[in-house]
Amino acid sequence: MKVGAAQKAKAAMQQNFEQMWDELYEWREQHPEASFDEIAGQVSPRRRVLIGQMLGQLACQHGDGEVVEGVTCWKCGAAMSYKGKPTREIEHLEGETELVRAYYYCADCESGLFPLDEQLYLGEHSWSPETVKQIVRQGTEIPSHRRAAESFQAMTKIPLSKSSMGRLVTRYGHKIVVQQQAEAEATVKPPKREEIISPRQMPQPDSEVMAVSMDGAMLNIRGEGWKEVKTVCISAVETVPNPESGEAEVHLTRHSYRAGLWEASEFAQHQWAEGCRRGLERAKQLVSVNDGAAWIWLIVAMCWAPCVEILDGWHLIEKLWGVASALFADAPVARNQWMETQKAQVWGSGPRQVLRAIRELCPRGHPLPEPVRLGVAYLFEHRWRTRYQQFRQAGYPIGSGSVESACKLVMQARMKQAGMRWSREGAQAMLALRSELLSERWDQVWASFRPAPKLA
Repeated sequence: MKVGAAQKAKAAMQQNFEQMWDELYEWREQHPEASFDEIAGQVSPRRRVLIGQMLGQLACQHGDGEVVEGVTCWKCGAAMSYKGKPTREIEHLEGETELVRAYYYCADCESGLFPLDEQLYLGEHSWSPETVKQIVRQGTEIPSHRRAAESFQAMTKIPLSKSSMGRLVTRYGHKIVVQQQAEAEATVKPPKREEIISPRQMPQPDSEVMAVSMDGAMLNIRGEGWKEVKTVCISAVETVPNPESGEAEVHLTRHSYRAGLWEASEFAQHQWAEGCRRGLERAKQLVSVNDGAAWIWLIVAMCWAPCVEILDGWHLIEKLWGVASALFADAPVARNQWMETQKAQVWGSGPRQVLRAIRELCPRGHPLPEPVRLGVAYLFEHRWRTRYQQFRQAGYPIGSGSVESACKLVMQARMKQAGMRWSREGAQAMLALRSELLSERWDQVWASFRPAPKLA
C-alpha cells in the first residue's frame, strides 16, 4: 500500500472510530442507569464493525492479489485468465469483513484461483480458519451440536446453525481419521524391496517409566446396535512423596489417547502408532495395567513385550467377590470376613494363599460351583500379573483407572448421552477429534490442515 493510500485508510479508520465514540457517548448520556453489561452490549457490535474494517484494510495492505504478469494454472500449467474482483465476506472472531480480490480462471481444466485467498490461507468457508477451529472445538467438547452452536453464537456474536456445526465437526473429524489411519498403516507397513530403508525417528518418552493400558466400552451405532469402542491410554509414571505420610505415591500424568470402532487387529495398529508417537520404544521400563480381556493381553504380548504386565487389582477383587458370594451364600458376615482376609492376601503375599483358602472350602472330588470355578481359573491364569506387593515397591501402578477414565472422558462424556445414536462415520470422526483434543494436540493437528499454497 502506497504512502498516500495508507494515510487515506488511516484517516478513514479514525473517522469511523470517532463516529462510533460519538454514538456510544450519546447513548450513554441517554441511559445513565445502564449497567456495565448493558454498556458492553452497545460497544460490542460497533467494535466488531470497526475491527472488521481494519481487518479488511490490513489484509489488502500488499494488494488485492492481481498479478501483472499473469498467473499459471497450478494443475495444468496453462495461462489463467483474469476475471475481475469479486467480493468475499469473512467471519472472524474479531469481526466481519469484506475482501475485494482478483480472480483468475483456467479454461483448460476449469479451475479458479484467488491469489489473495492463497496468500492469506483462507479456506473455502465463510468463516476464517481460526474461527472454524473454535467452532469445531465447541462441537467436540459440548455434548450437543445445537447447544454447541448456541454457546458459540452467544460468545462470539457470529450466527451459526446446528447443521453447520454438525457438518464442520464431521468434516474435520474425518480429516483426522484419515491422518490416523495413514499413521497407523505407515508404522506397520514393510518397506518395498527397491526403497532405501532409513531408521524411524523415535521420540524421547516423558518419563523413564511409561504406562500403556487398553479397554473397551459400548456405543450405540445406528443400524448396528451396541458396538465396542476400543481405547488406549498412554501415560507417564511418576513417583511423588506424600507430604503428610512421606510415603511414595504413584501418579500417572501426561495422558494421550486413541479410540475408535475397530476390530482388535486394526486397533493394535492404532495403539502401536500412538505408542511410537509417545516414545514407548525408548522407555527405560514399560508397564501395562489392564483387566483380564484376552484380546488386550494378546496385543500387549505382540507389541510391547517385554514389559511389566499387571492385572488391574480391582477387577481381581470383583472376581473374588463372586467366589465369596457362591461359597458363603447364606452367611453374609462370614463372607465379608473371608473377603477381608483374601484382600489382604492379594495385596500382600499374592494369589497362592487365596487359592489355598478356596481349596480348603471346597472338598476334593466335589464339583466347584460355576462362579468359584471361573474365579479360580481367572486367578490362576493371571497369577504372575498379580504380584502387587512387588509392583508397588517398584513404583508401578496397579490399577487401570487411567484407561477406564479415558473411556468415560473420550467417548462417554460426549457421545453416550440420553437417547444418542451415532452413524459409524460420525462416531469415528468424533472419537478422532476428542482423542486429539484431550491429548492436548489440538493446535498441532489443526496446523496440519493448512493447505499447501497453489502459488509458488
